Amino acid sequence: MLALALGIQPARAETWRTTNGPALEGQLSGVYGAVAIISGKAGAGLIPLGRMDDEGLARVADYLVGSAKAPPTTWAASTGTVAKSLRHKLQVLRDGKLVDFDPGTRPEPKLYLVYFGAHWCPPCRRFSPGLVEAYNRMKERTPDAFELVFVSNDHSQDEQLTYARDLSMPWPIVKFNSVGSVDPVERWEGPGIPDLVVLTRNGEALCNSYHGDEYVGPQSVLDEVEPLLNAMDPDTPACRRERHRLSVLQYVRASPGATKGPKPYMVGLDRSRYQTLETKALTAVLEIDERGRVTDAKIEPELPAVIEFQLEQDAKGWLFLPAVSNGHARPIRAKLPISF
Repeated sequence: MLALALGIQPARAETWRTTNGPALEGQLSGVYGAVAIISGKAGAGLIPLGRMDDEGLARVADYLVGSAKAPPTTWAASTGTVAKSLRHKLQVLRDGKLVDFDPGTRPEPKLYLVYFGAHWCPPCRRFSPGLVEAYNRMKERTPDAFELVFVSNDHSQDEQLTYARDLSMPWPIVKFNSVGSVDPVERWEGPGIPDLVVLTRNGEALCNSYHGDEYVGPQSVLDEVEPLLNAMDPDTPACRRERHRLSVLQYVRASPGATKGPKPYMVGLDRSRYQTLETKALTAVLEIDERGRVTDAKIEPELPAVIEFQLEQDAKGWLFLPAVSNGHARPIRAKLPISF
């Protein structure tokens, strides 16, 4: 499901509308799982694909066709604004010492979390253990989706090292003698610390500890970024469901002139709910519309009313890639065998 589209932008700003929110003006600069990033004059914004209107979704599909031809980008070779500004300026903690960071062949992170803090700052020291926990948790779920970079406000290199050691910092750290020379990152630093910011590859802020002059704190950023990273995970049902309309569009476009039946997209049952069911082989008779949604469901053979009702309700939540006739999606009645 996960389609990453990076670095390929339309020639002009466009209007991006959602089904239940304000429009955004800008260029499509990335598609990460179930969200699209729109870059405009006012900064970057996010639109969940499931809430994008049909016109915008068609432009996303065009964008993904073009981006599929681009070779994958490693972090070391990236020409992205943030990656270039940080090149040769990062260290990591190894055996109690700070050594040069080498990303090797790792893909470039899709998002950068930037943490501004210092050892002398009590609020930073209170916040940072929870940040380590969140970092490790997010890395376990989406290891390549993001990276956190620490920018020190410490008074000396020794103080920076003390903070890194005390916390066992697991993320890259801007070299102390490079602090002040990474403008695409540091331009987002607020007037106080601890400060956490989420940036795109092009250095646009998506989340910030400051809303204008109001300090909302770094925890509010973590509260925003964890769901965002989960939305990028190709293996989650929520992400697949959010991309269903796009997948339908891509499926129909890939079938010019073709005629074929519906294809299961998200179909499943919690079998623990049907342990008392004696019949182990059933058939779901489904009405599937041109968007791949189940509009009606019947179960054969006849079952006890309560179980049959539950099965029919579950089936109405299933999603399909629709039937196609002469290259066009169409509604259809289909039968799907169910085995317990």
